[in-house]
Amino acid sequence: MIDRTIQPAINEFEDFKMARAKTISLDNGMELYFLNQGEEDVLRIDWMFRAGSCYQPKKLTAHFANALIKEGCRSMNSAELAEKLDFYGSWLQVTNSHQYAYVTIYTLNRYLSSILELAEEMIFHATFPQKEFETNKEILRKKLEIDESKVNYIANLSFKHAIYGANHLYGQNATTEDIDRLDLEEIKLFYQEHYNTRNCKVFLTGKITDETEKILVDAFSKIEPSGNVLSDYDFQMPIPASEKRIVVEKEDAVQSSVIIGKPMVNRKHPDHMKLNILNTAFGGYFGSRLMTNIREEKGYTYGISSAITTFPECGHFRISSQTGTEYTELLIKEVFNEMEKIRTEPIPEEELEMVKMYLLGEHLRTMDGGLNLADLLISLVGHKQDYDYYDTMVKIIKETTSEELLQLAQKYFDPESMYVVVAGKKL
Repeated sequence: MIDRTIQPAINEFEDFKMARAKTISLDNGMELYFLNQGEEDVLRIDWMFRAGSCYQPKKLTAHFANALIKEGCRSMNSAELAEKLDFYGSWLQVTNSHQYAYVTIYTLNRYLSSILELAEEMIFHATFPQKEFETNKEILRKKLEIDESKVNYIANLSFKHAIYGANHLYGQNATTEDIDRLDLEEIKLFYQEHYNTRNCKVFLTGKITDETEKILVDAFSKIEPSGNVLSDYDFQMPIPASEKRIVVEKEDAVQSSVIIGKPMVNRKHPDHMKLNILNTAFGGYFGSRLMTNIREEKGYTYGISSAITTFPECGHFRISSQTGTEYTELLIKEVFNEMEKIRTEPIPEEELEMVKMYLLGEHLRTMDGGLNLADLLISLVGHKQDYDYYDTMVKIIKETTSEELLQLAQKYFDPESMYVVVAGKKL
């Protein structure tokens, strides 16, 4: 029997290393990454193609090339594909980033051979039917029309323009006019150039027995080689705006959206991990300083947060919130008050310990099971990093001091370097 009047012992968080993937390169150009992690007979398969928006010749080309994969292939239409996936108890997702396009399938191991045949047909032999193309255009058009009326969308777009430039790879947003400019033949050409075996990495995570691995290797090896090895996209350095305060008026807005931020280092920079600790204390979790002051004490907003977003070449820091129009300037003032405090006063040890425990718990959660580990592995490969990035994370979190964070705050949290973007009704 457990005596519930006695508090369980608190154990020290021990260092640990991320599980290593087994890598196999096939003659057809595909690279397979195996992570045998998990007890259930479930497998996650991720196909990653260098087919993100950075490669597209026209806005939305990459999005539609990926979205239309599931809308029909040589032997099945969209309804038949969906029915087959449902029959096998599998789940399909297609997503895009700036650099990559992903096709993800979760499947039961006992249906693996059937799902691999289905996936090969769907991914490498898509037909891009005109009817589904028009339907997807209309769905996206309605979504964009709704988004463009929201202050948070307007503020986010204005912030990206300020940080990177309106024509930069990371500063662009599609419009309804871009939908009208789409050409299905151009999308097919993009698909042919980017969705091929020499431009594909496959991540396989879950319960992988020797028999399962053999089925996977045999199935992927049989795929006919196709395509050419693509060169990297042309990256241009961002051109931040000279004006640091940007206001976009929207007369019918009930609230204002506020974004405060600046260009920031990416995850390969030696300061990145410690900056993540600093950001967590400042606004990166529910118990952060921004939430405590501006939400709980002042009541200016239901939520406020800060985050560091990174790309392979660069990154940015941003604080985001929505508030009533009458509280907009008060909210901005309090953000900078908290910024000044964290730049001039060391974080108390008790507060820092709480932040560290939160980060260590989140780190442990992201490594809990093979299906979660897949995201970490894909992230490493996508950013062209090795396992040291995650292997050293626990050590850095545990050993970082308040004095180090104070120095980082003084270096990176200079109020004069921050952009302030407000979208909403003018007072």
